[in-house]
Amino acid sequence: MMRNFILLLIAVIVSFNTLAQNSSAGYHSQSFVLQSSANASAFPEANVVLGFPAFSNVNLGMQWPLSLNDFLQKQMDDSLHFNLPLLRSNLKSENILNSSFRNQLFHFGLKVGNKKNIFVYIGDELVVDAGMQFSNKLVDYLTQGNANFINQRMVFDSQKIEFTAYNSLYLGTAIKVNKKLEIGARIKLLRGIANIHTQKLKFSAFTDSTASPIFSTSLSSDILIQTSGRGAADKSLPFDPSLNTGFAIDLGASYVFTDQFTASIALNDVGSITWDKLNNNLFTTDGEKEFDIVGLSQTSAGGEDLLAQLETLSDSLLITLQPSEVLGAYSTKLNPKLFLGLSYSLNSKHSFSALYNWRRNFSKGVSAISVGYQLQLLKSLELLTSLSRFSENTSLAAGFVWSPGPVQLHVLVDNIMFVDLFDAKSLFLQFGLSFRFGEITNAVKK
Repeated sequence: MMRNFILLLIAVIVSFNTLAQNSSAGYHSQSFVLQSSANASAFPEANVVLGFPAFSNVNLGMQWPLSLNDFLQKQMDDSLHFNLPLLRSNLKSENILNSSFRNQLFHFGLKVGNKKNIFVYIGDELVVDAGMQFSNKLVDYLTQGNANFINQRMVFDSQKIEFTAYNSLYLGTAIKVNKKLEIGARIKLLRGIANIHTQKLKFSAFTDSTASPIFSTSLSSDILIQTSGRGAADKSLPFDPSLNTGFAIDLGASYVFTDQFTASIALNDVGSITWDKLNNNLFTTDGEKEFDIVGLSQTSAGGEDLLAQLETLSDSLLITLQPSEVLGAYSTKLNPKLFLGLSYSLNSKHSFSALYNWRRNFSKGVSAISVGYQLQLLKSLELLTSLSRFSENTSLAAGFVWSPGPVQLHVLVDNIMFVDLFDAKSLFLQFGLSFRFGEITNAVKK
């Protein structure tokens, strides 16, 4: 039903407030969990690594296109008022909300071989990738009305909503080839939980000042939205996530050029999920559908007659433009990520790093560049900070890795304590707890 479809979209949009993506500050940290999650070639100092169940690596946060200062205006009494013209002026042709939630539910690995130069591990992870794209043109049309766009064909075809939730059971190995080279690979067996994929979402409107009756408006829509997993929330619908299967792979390598200079590369989440038709609902208009809204008339019946006309118009509009619901299987690709890292150790206490991060987003590539500083304050305490540039947004991250004995705790925050929240366009929190057993060497870089 169309009503259920709209509610589902609203639920997805609201969910952006609790989702996140990884902060870049942990890539060059001494936390093995952070290193390994970003680069499959990460090789631990300990012989055995065990993640604390459900809390070995948790990420929370989000990114959005506007800061609070982009739509709130301070009044003379210091109160804040919502300013719609200010919001419209700060929107772009493509505005994107991005998020990625990852919770490592389980992780266990150990070194094997006579030389202990092979690290094998197994783990399980819950992943949610989400994004929404909308245009300033759509916001202008909805907030100003069609009277401001007379005799203009308004086409809205850049709106997209993507949402994927899945479970990832992974098996990996990292090999220390020699003192300089480390390589690694990780395979992931995926089980899809829920998905929304906008294959097509196109609307258009044209208000004609020369038509008879005057100012008639023609609307058209061309929609194909694929969804899976509604049965998880609606018990009346079938739901079997074991039927939604997928496969992905992560690859990584690092090379020590000198005792001070190291380079690394990682390619993650190359794969896809096939969503079984038993769990799916597809919404489609079966091509482009059109509807003409002609002028309304007020007769001697007064307001009652006008309300009846509006009700008839609303019913006709829904019948014509409402997408029908069908069943069918489909596949979606994960959003792959590429990391290129460089690190330089000045001495046992001070290290500097640079990181380039590329990922696919709405079939387009987006990238971020960050520079970082790592301070080994104590043998068991490392302080981290990084400055990142993503699109036109700048963020400052900071955190620490505390490694007393077999315990290793990491906490990272991004744009929470260090930037005016009214200017921030991203908020991240990343934390985790793991345990290390066996010989631990080079806890502090020499």
